[in-house]
Amino acid sequence: MSLAEKIRSLRQKLFGDPARAFGSMSLVLLAMLAIAPAKNFFSEWRHYQKGYLKLVRTRADALTLERHFSPGFKQIWLPEMGAVDRCTTCHVAQKEASLSDVSLQPYRPHPPIPHSLTEFGCVVCHRGQGAATTVEEAHSSTKAWEQPMLPARYLESSCGQCHLGPMLGTPQLNMGRQLITRYGCVRCHAVMQPDGTRMMATDDPPSLEHIAEKTTREWIYAWVKNPQAYASTATMPNFQLSDDDARDVSAFLMAQSTPLPAIHNQPAAKAGAASPEATAGASLYGESFCASCHAVQNAAGALVGGDLGPELTRIGSKAKPEWLEAWLRNSSLYDPDTKMPHYRFDQKQIATLAGFLEAKTDSDLTANVHLSEATPAQIQHGKTLATEYGCASCHEINGIKTPENFAPELSRVGSRSLAVLAFPEGIAHTLPDYIDAKVRNPRAFGSGLKMPQYTFTEQQRSAIITALLALTERAQTQPPALRTAAVHESNYSPAGKAGQLMADLRCFSCHAINGRGGDMAPDLSWEGSAVQRPWLAEFLRNPETLRPALIRRMPKFNLTADEINTLTDYIMVVYQTPAVDRDSMPASSFTPDMVEQGRQLFYSKYACQSCHIVDPHKDKGYIGPALWAVGTHLNGAWVYAYLKNPQAMRPGTLEPDQHLSDAEARSLTAFLMAQKSAKQAGKK
Repeated sequence: MSLAEKIRSLRQKLFGDPARAFGSMSLVLLAMLAIAPAKNFFSEWRHYQKGYLKLVRTRADALTLERHFSPGFKQIWLPEMGAVDRCTTCHVAQKEASLSDVSLQPYRPHPPIPHSLTEFGCVVCHRGQGAATTVEEAHSSTKAWEQPMLPARYLESSCGQCHLGPMLGTPQLNMGRQLITRYGCVRCHAVMQPDGTRMMATDDPPSLEHIAEKTTREWIYAWVKNPQAYASTATMPNFQLSDDDARDVSAFLMAQSTPLPAIHNQPAAKAGAASPEATAGASLYGESFCASCHAVQNAAGALVGGDLGPELTRIGSKAKPEWLEAWLRNSSLYDPDTKMPHYRFDQKQIATLAGFLEAKTDSDLTANVHLSEATPAQIQHGKTLATEYGCASCHEINGIKTPENFAPELSRVGSRSLAVLAFPEGIAHTLPDYIDAKVRNPRAFGSGLKMPQYTFTEQQRSAIITALLALTERAQTQPPALRTAAVHESNYSPAGKAGQLMADLRCFSCHAINGRGGDMAPDLSWEGSAVQRPWLAEFLRNPETLRPALIRRMPKFNLTADEINTLTDYIMVVYQTPAVDRDSMPASSFTPDMVEQGRQLFYSKYACQSCHIVDPHKDKGYIGPALWAVGTHLNGAWVYAYLKNPQAMRPGTLEPDQHLSDAEARSLTAFLMAQKSAKQAGKK
């Protein structure tokens, strides 16, 4: 019998008459109805739940774990966050702390976090497709779902969807945000944060309006060719300019520069001065604590110093001598917004320090730079390049306006669809890999692109990716009540002559006061309640060492007696807290017995000498400030309040709260206030 005849025979048997056709279709329908429950019975999630029960039944607490287990399909709905979460259908042991020794997924309990797993679910942090019921659909990208689970190394990005400020538990996210602002990424790429504020750059690119006063065209050429060849810490990226383009940009920048009379009207620092010795310059550099803000490469090539100001390793190759002298005399004449304080150096000191810095040169930097006089065409082309590359996004340049929307906005880059991205060959089709490739080698996406080349390490790139992945659609649209706002710097400004002095000394570069300023030095908001006036006046005249282990120190500003009195009076009167009554604990209220009790508490019960030094001959504590003269430094009432609650008086301090009784705090205060001077301590 042929195949056709067999088919006709089978058709006749199944559908030869209405009764047969009805019976056959009923069987087909019944089979189809059986497929769904069968498929559900053999589903992955049932397999994992059965595996969980098999696992826990071998444990000592099996009865408790089985009682906690509830079989079946699980779902968490988070309408305010637009999330459906079925992850706990398979991950059934999320809250079972007794299973901490289990490493097999999906049976591991979740590590402790400051959030309720029931309220927040899994997908808000881990992402993935919460509505899926299979491993592949839940964890990976599919044709219908582009958002796979986050790789573990980027998990902190999810914290950034709600927490807009830095946190102790997210070092990677914190670093990424700092890098994005420190390297000026947000000067080209707008980033609007969920609270409506714009992410602002924290770098300090100089104005180029008077650049010819500061340096030469040859140096500019070498700099724009490769900024890191001049300073390894340079935050300006490499635009990979050709020799001709670098020539034309340097020509334009010199041509657009205008004179600055404030510099030319200053007296020459070296007039009548003896040639400064290198040792004298190095001593003055050290005594002025320039290294607190500026780094220099040592003989071994290691950077030594801070990063608040630019690296000075090759400053002599960059700055013209006359500009350098004018800068040291009063930097605000050239840059009114500079963070560098006005040191009030005399003519001899300026000559000595300038000579020391001018000697820091690198003959190779511009050795092969030979530029002929610029032509008008080269200058015009240089201006075109400066415009096309967005130089005015960072620098003030005569003749070029600051561009708007120069580069794509990144406010929702963490939710960007893969369908709109063009991946270079060899790059995995995931958003983190795309961002990594873009940061690592921007020109791989097209030779005509303007994004420059950065020198980020792998760790830095990972941190930047983490920060960018936090910029999601969910972060922008979730209810404000779910966000933790960042603490924004205040616009506080001190008044009067004291305020003018503090602006001249750039106190806010290092100190915070009333919510504004840096974190290199102590917060001064309550300094008037904390210190004694004679000590403060002497400290401003000649700052002493409070923390011997720290390299960064407050420099001597060569203040006049009137300036010291003005600052001292203002600080003592204005910067006080109502929590401390300065006159409530006079020295006469402390008895010798209280001092001795405090000594015993200091050295025995609380072992304070582990972090602090009272006796410089015996104590080895270098973590906290030295206390050998604290009795002439701090106010007794402040010391008492600080001992009772350190965090309340100095938020963020490392000093632990020992939960002292009132009597213990008073005795310790008596002992500390008895430490009157460093000279007396040295005689013990």
